[in-house]
Amino acid sequence: MLYSSVGNVSEKMDGLLDQKETEERTHAVPVMRLTDMADETLAGMIQKGSEPAFNEITKRYMQKSYSLAYQMVGDMEAARDLSQDVFIKIYNSIHKYDTNSKFFSWYYRILMNHCINFIRRRKTVSFLPFSEVFSRQGEEIEPDSFVKESNEEILDRQRIVRGAVDRLSPKHKKVVVLCDLEGFPQEEAADILGIAIGTVRSRLHYARENLKKLLKNYISEM
Repeated sequence: MLYSSVGNVSEKMDGLLDQKETEERTHAVPVMRLTDMADETLAGMIQKGSEPAFNEITKRYMQKSYSLAYQMVGDMEAARDLSQDVFIKIYNSIHKYDTNSKFFSWYYRILMNHCINFIRRRKTVSFLPFSEVFSRQGEEIEPDSFVKESNEEILDRQRIVRGAVDRLSPKHKKVVVLCDLEGFPQEEAADILGIAIGTVRSRLHYARENLKKLLKNYISEM
């Protein structure tokens, strides 16, 4: 009888333990997915060698990286290469990142400097020269080719604006690309560039005035 009672108690204890484990699993805090994590959290994981975290950051920023790079250099192939190169830079320098600061500011600062260095090395402009564009203003447009010519004019205008932006100094080009072309608020642009918001406003004002001068012969047509 004693052995029987002990056996029954043992079975009951086992049953209670199994029930407790089931309840604990049921009420356990769910593991946060990488897609739900903040950039700063992912960056901290990358610092510890997490490849999935790096892949997630790459996925989040790849398109943004390409868009900004294209606005800076005006060349699709170069922008693609630059936007890919910068992730290698990010990975190699992630140990320098302070997880208490905004990741996107640190990231965009590296990307913009990478683009500026590329422009300085290239020392050529890929945009349509102003003289060539302005020489087309006197051309007559046939009525039956209006749509075709309109599309060409739109492309010309885009090249003109990009060409003018490319003629700005690096510090002025950065604020124009961030604020006017990429739509960043001035506060975020200041954070990305590591300068005071007053400096952003001053550079943006100067850059816009300079663009008006560069585009004065064409601005009435735009």
